[in-house]
Amino acid sequence: MSSVEVQATATGRLVSFIKERFLPAEIAADFGPETPLLELGVLDSLKAARLLNFIRKDLGTTVPTSMIDTTNFKDVRSIIAMIAALNSPGQDG
Repeated sequence: MSSVEVQATATGRLVSFIKERFLPAEIAADFGPETPLLELGVLDSLKAARLLNFIRKDLGTTVPTSMIDTTNFKDVRSIIAMIAALNSPGQDG
């Protein structure tokens, strides 16, 4: 599978996870990779911890504390970009 396919699969899984676990139905219908997570209040500290656990267990990437910031968690696209960077050759994490 190419890196583009891997990212597309991870994006779909992350969007589904957030829709199913964090959003009421009326918001979930319009949720996508570019929906702002922080602006809409989708993430709080408990949900962020659950999201980090999902990323570690289901997507196979441990996010170092230094990478947990508003830029990397702005939206799903930003999270996927961070994961891709962490998984690229030569990254220490």
